[in-house]
Amino acid sequence: MTGKDRLSSIALAAFWLGSRVLLIWIWLVAEFIATGDVRYYFSKIANLGNVGLSETFYEYPTPVTWILSIPYLLSGGNEIGYVVAYIGFMIIIDAAFTIALWRAGGDRPGRAVYFWLIFVVCVGPLTYLRFDLIPAVLAGGALLALRRVPALAGVLTGIGAAIKLWPALLIAALAAPKAGRRPALIGFAAAGFGLALISLVAGGWQRLISPLGWQSGRGLQIEAVWATPLMLARLADPTTWTIEMSKFQAFEVFGPGNEIMIIVSNVATVLGLAVIIALCVRAFRVAEPSLLGIGLLLIAIVAIMIVTNKTFSPQYLLWLGGPVAALGVLHRGDQPLLDRLGVSVLALAVLTHLIYPVLYYQGMLDPQTSPGMIAGTVVLAIRNVAILIFTIAVCRRAWVALRTAG
Repeated sequence: MTGKDRLSSIALAAFWLGSRVLLIWIWLVAEFIATGDVRYYFSKIANLGNVGLSETFYEYPTPVTWILSIPYLLSGGNEIGYVVAYIGFMIIIDAAFTIALWRAGGDRPGRAVYFWLIFVVCVGPLTYLRFDLIPAVLAGGALLALRRVPALAGVLTGIGAAIKLWPALLIAALAAPKAGRRPALIGFAAAGFGLALISLVAGGWQRLISPLGWQSGRGLQIEAVWATPLMLARLADPTTWTIEMSKFQAFEVFGPGNEIMIIVSNVATVLGLAVIIALCVRAFRVAEPSLLGIGLLLIAIVAIMIVTNKTFSPQYLLWLGGPVAALGVLHRGDQPLLDRLGVSVLALAVLTHLIYPVLYYQGMLDPQTSPGMIAGTVVLAIRNVAILIFTIAVCRRAWVALRTAG
């Protein structure tokens, strides 16, 4: 490592440390309200011994319970200690992924590493207050590992699927390159089905499939793309279109058109899966699809899953960050495209941060039309239109990139 490279690495470490201290400061001073989910995790884990695994986090896959138990064990069962241990655990995951990006990019960190550092800041303290950072990092790590250790790429994807379900779709992209197809599929099956079997033994069949029933029964979350028309209508008449906390622990919008938009979301989900299948078939038809094509396909799958869903929690934006950062590190051939991709995701992160928590409780949820409600709803509409355009654009670029071999 040259002196210039050493200075560059020191600058990277300083940027990481400074930006993460800033995040903690923002959390403590301005966004502590976003800590609610961590306290919910604590209460569930603390009561695990009384109700059993079958009644703990049945909205999430079983391995989530084990992961969220780690901070509990480290904290000795203290709530404040749990919050500190949980955030520390997430910071370690963030640091590990940053190091992985740096190592994959060589001694001299490039724009993609700084993209990740800035992206986490744009999302805000929420990055460390939900566990969606884990599947985001696993998806990015799988792409980093694909060329050299495809089996590891499969394992990471399998673990991601065991935690959040949707990463299971990513194996279709990661198994497209013929050279590493078999080890990727074996790694995925060993990790994904292995954890599923352990979960079945530990919690039973009903607990294994409970997340699927939970997700299918949910209503139209106010932040979802398909809730946008109703949220805009609510500006004119907040008594006709109302927001209520549902039994699914989410704010949902109710009123005329609610059931129609849920149907539209379900149709969009089917169409989105059709697009994913078409892109993956195209990838498999190429003898050796390019890294750019595989990376864009990965990002397209994630974006489709977010856009077509009838729920869109703010932490879902994290899912895009890992693959975008990994692709930026690995592919240097089309820097303008990668720059546009990165800037677009950063803009989406900033808008999402504005929605939650900045404009959420003091704006969007107001029972009567107010400046805060107008501001929050307008930002929401802009973000949702933007991510819809982003998804279409990424799908198009993925289709083109999968035309040729790497």
